[in-house]
Amino acid sequence: MMTDTPDLILWNPIARRRRSPSDDFLDNGLAILKAFLAEQGFEVEVIDWARSNQWDKMTPRLLAVINRFLASRLLSSRDSQSKTGRMVSRLVSPLFILTQDLMSAVQKYFQNKMIRELAEYVRDSGCRVVGIKTWYGETYLAAKYFARLVRKLAPEILIVAGGPHPTTYREAVLEDGVFDLAVAGEGERALEGILSLAGRIQSKDKLLNEISRVAGLSSLKNIIYRQNGKVEVSPPENTDANRKVIPVYDNLEGKTWVHVIVDSLGCPWGRCNFCTHSRTYRKYSVRRPESVVDEIEQMVSRGIGIFRFAGSSTRLSHACRIAELIEQRGIRIFFSMFARVESRAAEQHVYEKLVGSYRQLLRSGFRSVFLGAESGNDTVNELVMNKGVMLKDIVATVKAMREASAIEGLPLDIGISLIYPAPTMGKISLGQLKAENIRLVEQVNPDSVLVSPPAPFPGSSWFNDKDRFGFELGESFVRKMLEYDYVLYKPLFLWPEIDMKLEGLSLRKIFEECGSLRKTLEDKGFVTEVTDVQFLMMRNAGYAGKEGVLTFKNQTQLAILSCDYRWIDSLQARVNLASMAQASINKS
Repeated sequence: MMTDTPDLILWNPIARRRRSPSDDFLDNGLAILKAFLAEQGFEVEVIDWARSNQWDKMTPRLLAVINRFLASRLLSSRDSQSKTGRMVSRLVSPLFILTQDLMSAVQKYFQNKMIRELAEYVRDSGCRVVGIKTWYGETYLAAKYFARLVRKLAPEILIVAGGPHPTTYREAVLEDGVFDLAVAGEGERALEGILSLAGRIQSKDKLLNEISRVAGLSSLKNIIYRQNGKVEVSPPENTDANRKVIPVYDNLEGKTWVHVIVDSLGCPWGRCNFCTHSRTYRKYSVRRPESVVDEIEQMVSRGIGIFRFAGSSTRLSHACRIAELIEQRGIRIFFSMFARVESRAAEQHVYEKLVGSYRQLLRSGFRSVFLGAESGNDTVNELVMNKGVMLKDIVATVKAMREASAIEGLPLDIGISLIYPAPTMGKISLGQLKAENIRLVEQVNPDSVLVSPPAPFPGSSWFNDKDRFGFELGESFVRKMLEYDYVLYKPLFLWPEIDMKLEGLSLRKIFEECGSLRKTLEDKGFVTEVTDVQFLMMRNAGYAGKEGVLTFKNQTQLAILSCDYRWIDSLQARVNLASMAQASINKS
């Protein structure tokens, strides 16, 4: 930790349990904030708990080993149709739930202890402002617990919430009075303004009043604040990806060496009914390809050779310009990205251009991709999703990727996402939608399918026009969503209900439908719930083919269920070695 007095401490909290092998990727958001604010003359300390060794601190090894033994027996008997298998499942299940409850209690004790120690450190640091990256479920509860402790131990420290939660839920983040301020969207200039004022105004009350006044005049963008007893949101700043600085990573211990690089902000489409990008970003902004590749070269010089493009839907033409520069400079890396289905992809001239574009991307190191398909039904995609693409476009886009991969002789893992169940608006039955989703998957034969339940986020058309889309949302819906802990492998009966329905389906019924599609696809031999970045990890760790994907998924599930993270730690070590090895190729 720092010896100089920091102007700002940034904390990245974690849930008590891991959610994914990619939980401990390098956090480019915090590193960008630190680099930008350092350029403005501020001293910033980043305390990033998303590290493999941090989860180990909260997890008793012996109990994790017992959990792993029980989880492995439970998983092996889960699909068994034999009498013995069913008996093993009945015997093991209650014991496993008991050990899970015990594990959670022990983890909560250690997590709270570490948070109390952190709050004391912040109190003694002399800092004026603390920023907290806020996420879902347990992580959000941890952030609130920490904020309350800081408020009690050091009441003059300004507490600012940032990250995904304020960006998505806006005013709701400040409604319970735990945080003083919040930042929605990009935080660099918002924090610069807050720190500049904090340097001049010593009283916290006066500082908050001045921040509220300046934000109320729209001179401080992206701020969520209180004024006259009401929560207000200042206007969003103009979107400009070219204002991004190159992040600075001070401590790589316990991190997976995959760098997430900002190639763009916002979305080139920005009209999906379920999405909130249009509220966060005023426009789609691409970063100069030269700047993106300059950053890639800097990270390669630091020993990082694996990348993920951060764009929510990187425009293909922009990605190709970056790829062209990568080739021109002779840089050899691996990367993944989230791509958009190409409109009119089935038309021959568009299809041929697509093949050429993906060939270029593959030559520059492109190895995995995720596409937002959302639905296999054109009526749902048009009226419910407003994706701007049809079934034939999805099929043709994936086909073009496969053809490009075959021509270049280079591997490409392709994942697609589906939202199910989805609003049907009385146009089709839920059974028909499920069947057409299955037919889509059978047509495109992806390497993975991510099946997600519907979520009417505040600011989206699904939320703003909920009645038209068949959602029933109670008054407590947004507040409950802030703390809802969505964990993929949790048994259905453990999911708490919240005040939400979709066309008469309760939340638990929604999860049940979602799980049924996932299970049907798995029974048909398709892999589910493996993301593009996880493909990057497993391939670089040596897991090849579909067999490697299944091994990766099974080991991941076992590790997360049991909290025995030795396999994930070993995976991280192999990925880091591969990342360094790939980077070193560029020095020869």
